[in-house]
Amino acid sequence: MQSKRGPFRADYRETQAFESAEEAWFWFCFCESLGPRRGSGSGIVRPCETSDISLVVKRLVREKKLGQIHLKIMSRYGLKQMPPHVCAGDSLAACRLWREAMDALAVVLLQKGILAQGQVA
Repeated sequence: MQSKRGPFRADYRETQAFESAEEAWFWFCFCESLGPRRGSGSGIVRPCETSDISLVVKRLVREKKLGQIHLKIMSRYGLKQMPPHVCAGDSLAACRLWREAMDALAVVLLQKGILAQGQVA
């Protein structure tokens, strides 16, 4: 039986896994802001497509590991390309919700080989 090595990619170039769930989320938000099929333009080949990140988030919502308030925080700070921080005037609740969301996202991304081994948040 073959072991699963991660998402299927038609591109066989060397990929670079994300160092954290935050990095993956910010990449996803940036790519989505560019429009469909435009990619990040950075020249770095990632081990997934933006749709893979989207499917993981939808799965976490279905499993009730993320709620609508998590999605609101993820969206707000994803568009800013910065995590919430109390020193920047963000609430402790926003920081807590962000951390919960990134922790949940990290677990699945690590299992799928999208996150670098040993990285959890």
